[in-house]
Amino acid sequence: MLSGCLYDSPPSGPSQSIDTWLVGQWAAKDKAGHQFTAIMAPASSSHYRLALTGKGVGTQEFDGWISRVESFSILTLKSLSGGSDAGKYSLYHYELLSPGVPPPGGIGATRIRISELQLDESCRGLDSYRLRAAIRQGLKDGTLLAPHDVVAARKGKSVEIPGSIIWSKTGGVTLSGETF
Repeated sequence: MLSGCLYDSPPSGPSQSIDTWLVGQWAAKDKAGHQFTAIMAPASSSHYRLALTGKGVGTQEFDGWISRVESFSILTLKSLSGGSDAGKYSLYHYELLSPGVPPPGGIGATRIRISELQLDESCRGLDSYRLRAAIRQGLKDGTLLAPHDVVAARKGKSVEIPGSIIWSKTGGVTLSGETF
């Protein structure tokens, strides 16, 4: 569910405090209809702890933070699960979407689109400095994210974007007496 290119280095360490819009319990379905759930909790003022589960997949755990390249925010996830992915990084753009269709008498669920960055395969082994340069170039060229119709997405229509998943918030997370 959080597949895509894995990088040897992150673009940077945490560059800002956590975005509390990302904190909570989330659900999504893949194209085959398999349900996935994620719990994103604050681990510190700048780090998240993400637990991802799905059908046929054991729980995968990640350390996460927000990296920035210029004014562009990147959700950086470091795999903590064993295997060949341990210690590798995944890079995503995230955007808050308009709420989903509300149930009768209720408020629609918060939705977030997570999109993997569209970097060339050769970027996987780059150090942080060169990876940031590749991201800057992708931003400059307009190729860092897959194109999509932003107006349709904001009007609540489901827009299929290559390499992206829409997650709906299903609940909050309470830590140390504070609920997110």
